[in-house]
Amino acid sequence: MQMEPFMRPRLSRRHILLIFATTACRHPPVEPELLPDAGQLPEFSLLTETGAPFLRRHLAGKAWIMDFIFTRCTLVCPRLTAEMRKIQQQVASLPDVGLLSISIDPEYDTPQRLLAYAALHKANTSQWRFLTGAKETIRALQVKTQRHLDPDEITAHSKQFYLLDGEGYIRGIYSMTVPGKREEVLEDLRKLLRNPARPEPGEA
Repeated sequence: MQMEPFMRPRLSRRHILLIFATTACRHPPVEPELLPDAGQLPEFSLLTETGAPFLRRHLAGKAWIMDFIFTRCTLVCPRLTAEMRKIQQQVASLPDVGLLSISIDPEYDTPQRLLAYAALHKANTSQWRFLTGAKETIRALQVKTQRHLDPDEITAHSKQFYLLDGEGYIRGIYSMTVPGKREEVLEDLRKLLRNPARPEPGEA
């Protein structure tokens, strides 16, 4: 009896795609990129531009972009505020993003002055808050974030933005006088929103 020659079955394009998809699914998922952890802000209690209290626990549930300014500043502060306003326009539709500008001149920058400053720069204060309060509280925040500066010098502040998670951990530091840094801030912000987890000690 003559044996039929072995015939390899022909696979349809649909079967080939199904086999490829099944095989691809066996690869382990790619771990999401974690932003570094530069430490947690100390506990603080400050006042917003409306005079309402703002504490570290009020950061919960959002990612934040923070800077230090003062309203009498005529050098770097206008540039920082202009950059923050551009960011405000780009994150306006994101309810889980907040912006913070903290005055380092609290004796002059009362809530009323900060409210006027916010209006001058077209800040949406439901998303972009301006904070003032006790000098020693603000200095403690400066010492944590601006270790290279003299915290006792009233006009000493960095040209940096800080990316914070909802627990007040610093997840990114950006020198805003460098071209392209605003785009980097926004890119890292998107990463933080996708995955707010912090790296294990020693991984960052």
